[in-house]
Amino acid sequence: MINIYAGVIAMVGIFLIMGIGFFVISQSTADEDAAKVTRSVYRVRKYWFFALTLILLVILGFTMPRAPNLDQFKETPQAVVAVNGKMWQWTLTSVSGATTADGMLVLGLNRTVEFRVTSSDVNHGFGIYNAAGTLLTQVQAMPGYTNRLLYTFHTPGLYSILCLEYCGVGHQVMVSQFKVE
Repeated sequence: MINIYAGVIAMVGIFLIMGIGFFVISQSTADEDAAKVTRSVYRVRKYWFFALTLILLVILGFTMPRAPNLDQFKETPQAVVAVNGKMWQWTLTSVSGATTADGMLVLGLNRTVEFRVTSSDVNHGFGIYNAAGTLLTQVQAMPGYTNRLLYTFHTPGLYSILCLEYCGVGHQVMVSQFKVE
């Protein structure tokens, strides 16, 4: 559905640009006074700017309510996990609602989990993958800032956390895991 909207918007934009171009070419001739042509072009540009602004506002008005993750912060999490990325490792600490078994964090099935993600050294990309290797969700881990990521796990199993942003020579070993049961 989104591809159809993008295609329609692209086609409308192309036709509008072509229309403006044809209008400007048809309105100007070699023997016309430059000032007259300039006034004509500025007048067309003023209407074109107004039309583009109006089109952009209409598109934003239709697409913003459908944007992903706008409603995620209305949920109250049943578990909170503090995540810290530092020098090629992830540290996961249960703040509330999670347990630890055999040194591994355990989260509840069908429960909304809030990950509070930060970094102690450089930027990292916090990505959660399922057992099949599919990226489920991600957020940036930045020094001095805590990003809040809410996610509900509907499938039990072992989940992996990988760094999605190159962070140095040990980047490839920056992996952690947790269970959902």
